[in-house]
Amino acid sequence: MSINRHRTKGCKPLFAAFILIFIVAVFGCNDVGDVYSPKEWGDLLNKAGGWKPLPLPDSKYAPGAIIKVSDDGIRWIDHLRSCGYPEDVLEPEKSYIPSVEFTKTRELGASALINFKGITAGPSFENISKVGMAITDHGADALRLIKLKVWMEVPANRESVAQACLDELMKPDRYLVTEAFRVTKGKYTLYDKTGTALKLETPVLSQLLQFAPDVKYEVTSDGSLVIDEPAYFAVRMAVRVGEDWEILGTASGEPESADAKIEELFLEQESQP
Repeated sequence: MSINRHRTKGCKPLFAAFILIFIVAVFGCNDVGDVYSPKEWGDLLNKAGGWKPLPLPDSKYAPGAIIKVSDDGIRWIDHLRSCGYPEDVLEPEKSYIPSVEFTKTRELGASALINFKGITAGPSFENISKVGMAITDHGADALRLIKLKVWMEVPANRESVAQACLDELMKPDRYLVTEAFRVTKGKYTLYDKTGTALKLETPVLSQLLQFAPDVKYEVTSDGSLVIDEPAYFAVRMAVRVGEDWEILGTASGEPESADAKIEELFLEQESQP
């Protein structure tokens, strides 16, 4: 009997460890892994060339977007394509940014996913509490201002542009996005209300999110979501422009830019509970 009791006591730690491993393997872990803090995220983008992070990735903040930036936040107004400018004039210059490497994930609110063009909330969307974003492909897009100005030098072209658009740009707190940091492809891990990673399968995903036919996405073998659609998560040189498309300057001669305010608003939002 004493031998059996000794063996039973000796097995308890091993048995308990086995149970713990089993629970973690079956039910997942509540930790989102190695994530960027808001300050780390801002510093990373700033060091990569003065980029200022937007509160959420969004497909609408492309070069040519007209935005309002004030103490109340950032609001998308419209895009220059609504003003009568042809697509070939507004086509952005695309480039890769080798100076930034993403080694952690970025934690976002669930609403980040429905800021992508063509993605809307499904009937069970409220079950998503947060999202972990791992960037796999990125770049930068820039509006070609000189090309735009040359096109505007033709009187007939200028007359084809809606005056309402130019009037909108002249309003206080209105800025033109001239450069935007693009996420071309990202891997997203979805978390439920308990903080546990959701292991996605097609039937589950269809309840959480709805995808337009032209949206490119896939569910990976580990249950994450890969979205292969462009969205913008930082801007640089969001500026005020005059009717002649010259960038307006401050009293010090610097361009009148919303960049500092955008960074301030990002940090303010991230500090809120």
